[in-house]
Amino acid sequence: MEQELYYRGLDKAAAGDYEGAIEEFNRAIEINPNFVDAYYQRGLAEFDLGNRQNAIVDYTKALSINSNKIEACLGRSIANFAEGNMQQTIEDAKGAIAIEINCAAAYKLLGSAYSRQGKNEEAIANFKQAAEFYLEQKDTVNCRKCLDNIKKLQPPPPLEEKTETKTTLAMASTEEYIIQILRKFEKGDRRKAIEDLNWALQVDPRDAKAYCCRGIMLYKMGNNQRAMSDFDKALQLDSRNILAHRNRGIIRSELGDNKGAIADFNKAIEIDPNNSITYVSRGNALRDMGNYALAIKDYNKALEINPNDAKAYYQRGVAHSRLEEMKRAIEDYESAVKIFGDKGDWDNYKKTLDRLKQIQSPSPKQQKKTNINAQKTRLREKLLILVGGYWEIAERLIEQARQNFPGRQEEWYWQKVIADLERDRRDF
Repeated sequence: MEQELYYRGLDKAAAGDYEGAIEEFNRAIEINPNFVDAYYQRGLAEFDLGNRQNAIVDYTKALSINSNKIEACLGRSIANFAEGNMQQTIEDAKGAIAIEINCAAAYKLLGSAYSRQGKNEEAIANFKQAAEFYLEQKDTVNCRKCLDNIKKLQPPPPLEEKTETKTTLAMASTEEYIIQILRKFEKGDRRKAIEDLNWALQVDPRDAKAYCCRGIMLYKMGNNQRAMSDFDKALQLDSRNILAHRNRGIIRSELGDNKGAIADFNKAIEIDPNNSITYVSRGNALRDMGNYALAIKDYNKALEINPNDAKAYYQRGVAHSRLEEMKRAIEDYESAVKIFGDKGDWDNYKKTLDRLKQIQSPSPKQQKKTNINAQKTRLREKLLILVGGYWEIAERLIEQARQNFPGRQEEWYWQKVIADLERDRRDF
């Protein structure tokens, strides 16, 4: 009989009739005074009516009957939070974690309570843990809410120091001065940072580091042409400037000059073979050329040098996804998400989350597009192997096939060239 009353109460609560629901739960409890779920559901109804103290009493009664009723523990924690009782909120949230170690909601409650108490470090740590557990549960909505809370709690950048006079700056070492300018640029005063570098280069027109620094800033501002000019000048003055080689390579790659980009990355690696960032950059260029095998080899090398290089995991995930190696792609994205989170890089954290969500549940249209792209990728990869990795040779052979057999689909020309190369190899 009490079960029937209990289900009536659930139906009324679902319809928004909380007072009617409470009456049904009262009757169920009269029949069975140890009906744990009835106490819990009555607590929910009382809370929805704004009767928070009554809700706390019901949650407490439910826990006295079953101390492992995590829903009641969380419910009481939420009710205490609403009442402004932060200490009791914390105790109940910790109690929920003791019952279930990966209870994301409990960590989120701890973050909120510590935030109310002004304990920002503790709040950030708990929001971060909650975000990780929400990620595992594929609850991206609550994960993002936790990330947003972390951003709000992070301390503001320190107030900018008073601008030094040019005379004082001239007395500082070049490297110290450039570090000051980079900090100014990152704080948002871009125009002033560029002006300071212009002035520094007037003082010393042969300062390769200053040219490189200004090139990086111009690149970040989207002025690729002027950035390239600065990197060229820096390398004229110092041919072993790794940053200039690498950043010029990145711009070349973005402009479609992958061959020139790889030449720059090769030089940077020759100067410093233990820099993971350069391997990631070269891997990206190789991947854009369709040479996924060599790209993944570079990402592997980057991770060998720096096992915590989140961008290497992310970019390798992109390469694996293009090869339709989805299990490996997901593993790489998950590794990247964890490291980005540990470092507090929330923009890249969200970007990787979005990519992970996309490949875990693709739409039929996306799946069809993925299959088409995967077919093209396999053809390109096979053709690259047959021409020894020299794509310019493949392009010439494809163009020759277009001239000999006009009007065909692009994939047909690729298949034709592959078939001819395989036949020639067999005949040889």
